[in-house]
Amino acid sequence: MTKVLKLVGGGWLAAVLGVVLFAASGALTSTTVSAESPPNPPARFVGSVLVDGQAPASGTLIELRIGNATCGATTVFMAGSEARYAVYSPALDPGANPNCGVDGASVSFYIGGKKANETGSWKNYQLNTVNLTYTTPTTTATATPKPPVTGTGPASDSGAATWLFAVLGLGALAFGVGGATVARRAR
Repeated sequence: MTKVLKLVGGGWLAAVLGVVLFAASGALTSTTVSAESPPNPPARFVGSVLVDGQAPASGTLIELRIGNATCGATTVFMAGSEARYAVYSPALDPGANPNCGVDGASVSFYIGGKKANETGSWKNYQLNTVNLTYTTPTTTATATPKPPVTGTGPASDSGAATWLFAVLGLGALAFGVGGATVARRAR
């Protein structure tokens, strides 16, 4: 019995207690791991690019947006004398691409920061061909606006400030009279 007590007193009790607590914590239990499904493939958009009827410079930024989220970006490249683009738009991924890649979502395109005339529809099961154009709006001559009419005299008051000062003055007068009355009675 003394050998058992020596073993228990010699640290074995702590070791046994540690193993029991470790097992009770669930560290030794098995868990089922399920495989995640692979991510949905992106949609691919391709086409030609014209700005005011001309090919934009190679390297011009093309952005693809769904709502306010940018869901793809690329630059213009030249294929012969034709300006072209090709861009992938990722599928919906709440962690990385929260507003992108929903089948049938309306896609807006921007050429060098200016909204293209065309839109597309997000589909990842086909090649989406959208030829992009942007036309600079024409400006029409407008009449120069007249300057505002300004007054020549001192600024007029609507009366609100005057009433405020009158009420505050009357209140101060009332407190002063009341204070004088109390002071006379106290003598």
